[in-house]
Amino acid sequence: MSNIILGTAGHIDHGKTTLIKALTGINTDRLKEEQKRGITIDLGFAYMTLPSGKTVGIVDVPGHEKFVKNMLAGAGGIDIVLLVIAADEGVMPQTREHLNILELLNVKKGIVVLTKMDLVDEEWLEMVIEEVREELMGTFLEKAQIMPVSSTTGEGLKQLVEAIDEMCRDEIIKDRESPFRLPVDRVFTLQGIGTVVTGSLLCGMVKIGDDVGIFPEGRKTRVRSIQVHGESRDKAEAGQRTALNLADVKTGDIQRGDVVAPFGTLFSVTKAYAYLKLTEDAPGTLKNRARIRLHIGTKEAMARVNFIDREELSPGEETFALLLMEEPIACVYKDYYVIRSYSPVTTIGGGQILFVNPKRIKKDCRKEALEALKKTFSGGLQDFVIALLGTFGREYLDLRDICPYTGKNIKQMREVAMALDAEGKVILIRVSGEDVLFDTAFYKNIARETLAIVQDYHKKFPLSEGIAKEELRSRINLEPGIFEALLAAWIKDGLLECRGNIIKKKGFSVVLSPLQQDIFRKIQGIFFERGWTPPAIEEVMSEFQLNQEKEVKDVLLRLIDEGKLIKINEDIYMSAEWVEKALHLLQQYFVNNRELTVSSFRDMLGTSRKYALPLLEYMDSIKATRRVKEVRVAGSNLYG
Repeated sequence: MSNIILGTAGHIDHGKTTLIKALTGINTDRLKEEQKRGITIDLGFAYMTLPSGKTVGIVDVPGHEKFVKNMLAGAGGIDIVLLVIAADEGVMPQTREHLNILELLNVKKGIVVLTKMDLVDEEWLEMVIEEVREELMGTFLEKAQIMPVSSTTGEGLKQLVEAIDEMCRDEIIKDRESPFRLPVDRVFTLQGIGTVVTGSLLCGMVKIGDDVGIFPEGRKTRVRSIQVHGESRDKAEAGQRTALNLADVKTGDIQRGDVVAPFGTLFSVTKAYAYLKLTEDAPGTLKNRARIRLHIGTKEAMARVNFIDREELSPGEETFALLLMEEPIACVYKDYYVIRSYSPVTTIGGGQILFVNPKRIKKDCRKEALEALKKTFSGGLQDFVIALLGTFGREYLDLRDICPYTGKNIKQMREVAMALDAEGKVILIRVSGEDVLFDTAFYKNIARETLAIVQDYHKKFPLSEGIAKEELRSRINLEPGIFEALLAAWIKDGLLECRGNIIKKKGFSVVLSPLQQDIFRKIQGIFFERGWTPPAIEEVMSEFQLNQEKEVKDVLLRLIDEGKLIKINEDIYMSAEWVEKALHLLQQYFVNNRELTVSSFRDMLGTSRKYALPLLEYMDSIKATRRVKEVRVAGSNLYG
């Protein structure tokens, strides 16, 4: 069974609050000033139990033009509206403005209530009904019931309750799976309890003990207790008027317009791409970079509108724009919003949020961005993810990092990601235990770039087994975890091969020409003959003709790759066989000795300090020995 939020709307003094009191027995005018002046200034709340047994939460909004911002704070969570029109006055300015707001916020269901029917005769009443019907043509209330009532005499109230009950019988789909979001409309303190916030729960479920955040600031707190319609509960669900008692929070730490949600599930939003439409009766064009009042959830914030494809927007027109907030807000993909002009203040339009905190779009990419915005607006989460990776965000994102853009949880986003991956529209790869999504074009481009780097390396160094892994990573400029995951994918796809820390193209193998084979044998022989007093590279080069310099350098690299030559330091290379002999002598030495000096090692090898010390430092590096002050002791890898 759905939880329903019922809201009022209409012009000042048309009897909204009196009607709610007649239906529920609750006076929603809680402020002394409201009771004294007889008008609703701020939001009021009530609830009623219908004949079917269903309980509906009620939000009573102010009708005065000065308090439309308060009306907007209560209209965001409404499922069904009672558009209240006084029979003795008919349609008035705030009737029209409230109707515009309801349409902009995508309210779909409602009843038109003609109050004060006891003040007019039947002929007048019929005339007002006809006027109202004409006013509602083309709106979501075009075919709505128009029900005359008197809150004073009670006439028509029974029929109104039955009509509300009947409308609530139709299932209103609520998102109970997503992380909960509670836009705060009231903040107060109760003695002995602490800070309490109220709001209409947009989605999900909140339970006592949940760790939550106050957004956009991101302050962490905990739910100590919950009330729904004045009753204590263990949990609250989407569509319920909810009061949360928050731990370790002062009233100054939270305000109307903030959003309570699971900690870490929302961003602090300072800019957003959005769909925007001006109302048909907007008083004039909206200029590019105009300052406006943005109303979203229960929040009012000043912002500027940056159009992508024009310099102004005329009444009735629609487009996409970048909204630049003057203070952070909390919102997600497909949230509805309303804009009001800066001065004079009046409702002029609204739309839906698409991409929060997007990256900057270059001028030459605006056409592409517009197409992505159109597709995302008319589509769903799959289109959103494709455009986020391809245009408005990073080319690859951890699935968890996508969730706060959408207001969805990891399970919901994984289902979207897997469907897109199966269709080849994104690439889904496991990175360090987390799911990461890659833009398809980026993935293909980085794969081509990587393969080109490896092929170029093979061309420049044909006798080298391949490029060092870290060199390749730095050249394509990817963080280690992402690089390793992509490398594994490319190896799996048959593009590359990996041997230790060396990367090569799949199927590549070194082939020495007859000349190179001769040089190979000759260099190997020179280093073997010199043993622990190896030649410098310049000496080796002098053994060959000048026109063979490139082949000699290539063959030297090949000898190193194959492990025939060991690089002792930047200047000294040694035959691997002689390094192995030195290691064997060390093993024998440490059977009967605990310490080794450089001079002892030099004498052991029958060489000079010039070669003994670098070789001993090499033994330190492979942990065959370990330096302790001025001597060496056996290292952890000496015997294994």
